[in-house]
Amino acid sequence: MSIFSSLGLAQVRGPAVSSFRERSFQSAVIRNSATRYMVAFAALVFGCMAGVASASAADLPDTKSAPVYAPPPPEFSWTGFYVGVNAGVGIDHFAFPYQVFLPGDEGLGSSGITSDGPVAGGQIGFNYQIEGLPIIGHAVVGIEADDDWGAVRGSTTVYTNNGVPVNIGARFDNFGTLRLRVGYNFDRLLVYLTGGLTYGSNVASYSIPSDGFSGSLRTTHTGLPFNVDTIGLGVEYAIDDHWSVKGEYLYDCVEAYYNSFTPASGVKVGFNSRMMYHIARLGLNYKFDLFGSSTPVVAKY
Repeated sequence: MSIFSSLGLAQVRGPAVSSFRERSFQSAVIRNSATRYMVAFAALVFGCMAGVASASAADLPDTKSAPVYAPPPPEFSWTGFYVGVNAGVGIDHFAFPYQVFLPGDEGLGSSGITSDGPVAGGQIGFNYQIEGLPIIGHAVVGIEADDDWGAVRGSTTVYTNNGVPVNIGARFDNFGTLRLRVGYNFDRLLVYLTGGLTYGSNVASYSIPSDGFSGSLRTTHTGLPFNVDTIGLGVEYAIDDHWSVKGEYLYDCVEAYYNSFTPASGVKVGFNSRMMYHIARLGLNYKFDLFGSSTPVVAKY
């Protein structure tokens, strides 16, 4: 006996099974349709989300674009007013004739004095950098005025016919110049020639210890070339856009002049002296940008 017979279902087995199979087939069809609709709906939602994301990304800045071009800093220019200080040394040796007259005695001849010592002072000037010159391309021209204190001194002793010693001395205690400067610059390095006018103060002195005579004469000399002038050369380096250091050599020339002393009747001392000094000095300058910043560079893209 089958289980359906025991349950009393044998008489309805055929129709019940057919109905069950129909319902199972319909359920499978419904499930397949629902699955297709869900897949289509998910694809539609995903597509919409992808479109929104693409639109939002288009509105964001492009972080992979080329960096913003920063122009180079302007080139250094020597153009401008400047002030500064300097210090160095001066040296000279000169030969001179002398005359000494004492009661019953005299001395005539020539001798020489070597002088050396420090100098220090200040300067003010203006430079102008010229561009676009043929062959050399560029240059720097300028004018400078300076004034220096000095303690450049020397002395010697001469003798009369009777052997009386006479001390003769010279001291260079102040000088100044007004000069042109013309040079060529290698960017921040400037090499230049210079020349112009000068003035100087010199103290000439004598003493005759045995007779108690002595005296000094301070004179200041100026004038036009070539009796009074100065020439030289130098190199200057710009540390930054304002400060620069320099080394300079000058030959400062004041023509020889005669000094005469008459301390008493029958007593006379006379000799030539001069101010022709070799001067080497270092300097520090500060440049003012009164005309704005240095010449800009035209950027090339």
